[in-house]
Amino acid sequence: MADAPSLRGDDPGAAEVRLNRLLNMILESAVEALGFDAATVTARQGDDLATVAATDQRLIALDDAQYETGEGPCLSVLEQSEPISLDDAGKREDRWEYFSRTAAHLGIHSTLSMHLPVDEAEDLQASLNMYSHRHLELGEQQVQAGLPFAEQLGAAILSVDAHRSTAKLARDMAEAMRTRAVIEQAKGMLMSDERISAEEAFNRLVALSQRANVKLREVAQRLVDERTGPPNPD
Repeated sequence: MADAPSLRGDDPGAAEVRLNRLLNMILESAVEALGFDAATVTARQGDDLATVAATDQRLIALDDAQYETGEGPCLSVLEQSEPISLDDAGKREDRWEYFSRTAAHLGIHSTLSMHLPVDEAEDLQASLNMYSHRHLELGEQQVQAGLPFAEQLGAAILSVDAHRSTAKLARDMAEAMRTRAVIEQAKGMLMSDERISAEEAFNRLVALSQRANVKLREVAQRLVDERTGPPNPD
């Protein structure tokens, strides 16, 4: 496959946009060539974990299940070069129970996770994750066929300053995950306290945000802190 195009000359914002487009283009090619239904790229920057590219936003939930528990194939291959393939991802396994339950809920039967060769980038690891709604026999031939796509994704991330863009995407997406979590927590509290629907609870938060002229996350965090106390700084 051709080398990844350079991102030299882009301003930081443009570099991130082009990188995201390039990663998604490679993922779409991998999905079509390997017979999967969707693919994602996981990136870890320091303590932040996030999905920085995906062909199907609905399956980011399967990545999130692994980030929340700190275990699963997409995380295991960050530290190892050997790919991990699962012919029946929804089958409950003690080591990855929450991942397996989430896969079963989403109707995912087969998965393939591969380490991306981005070790030259300081404090950054990444993986390619392939998901299929059908049962696939994932033998050595299928795994080997995925290697060029992993190499292409790694080259894209390492090209010029693209790894910095990947790191920023990981930080931004991780922050978005935290924001979504605290908003959902605040909504749940309002729904329980006032016996209202999820939509009504969200509208209530939006109204409070507009009235106080602060971000929605801040309003949600204040509500959560009032009920549970501020988060431990440690």
